[in-house]
Amino acid sequence: MSATPGFFVMQFFMFAFPLSLMVAILFPVMTHALSRMAQAVLAPYFPPDTLTVVQNPFLNRTAFFLALPSVHPSKLFAAVNAVVSLIILFMLPRLRHAKHVFIFLVVVFFINIVSSLFFTFFPERFPYQASDYSELYIKQQVGIWFFAPLIMGLAILPLPASALSKLATLGAAFCYSLVFGTIRYIAFLFILTKATLLCMAILFFVFGPLVDFIYIVGIYSVYVTRLAKKLKGDFTTWKWLY
Repeated sequence: MSATPGFFVMQFFMFAFPLSLMVAILFPVMTHALSRMAQAVLAPYFPPDTLTVVQNPFLNRTAFFLALPSVHPSKLFAAVNAVVSLIILFMLPRLRHAKHVFIFLVVVFFINIVSSLFFTFFPERFPYQASDYSELYIKQQVGIWFFAPLIMGLAILPLPASALSKLATLGAAFCYSLVFGTIRYIAFLFILTKATLLCMAILFFVFGPLVDFIYIVGIYSVYVTRLAKKLKGDFTTWKWLY
């Protein structure tokens, strides 16, 4: 079914907008549940009463996050990381048949070098603690939960497909965002405390919002590819191409 402008607007306000509205209304409950879940999963790895759920104002509401102790790397640990990352960076050009992997690893190890050098020479100037990152992650995740349905809605609702398939794709993307965001939050907090704050830059710049962008584009690409294969012989559907 080809979506006319009026039909697209109707679908957008029926399918995509309610999910974002739900996040806007319920994110205090959602962040509190996420923080409690993270606390329950991580509690066995920390001394008693170390992990606490705290709240801060956010968008005229309240967002909850897990406060946890920070572990700073030693200068020796940071220096060794910088040297090892530099050696790997010089060896990476040998990956001639996997350019996408090469580019990804260059970014990872370059960020690790910068972070390691900072903690080697200026550790006292690092302005963030693990709890700061925890709070940032929660607020960032609320933004992703809010905008993901809107972006996906604008992308797939105008396509000539059934309303049911569009709704299923929107729901799948939103549920994936909820589950993935929860698992990643727990994993990030564990890594920050066990592998020190040196990893914070990599977690944010490499495995943070960039990964959310990738899976949203990936879900959209799979949906459009399957739709294109289904409609490839229907010339009336694609008449706007000529």
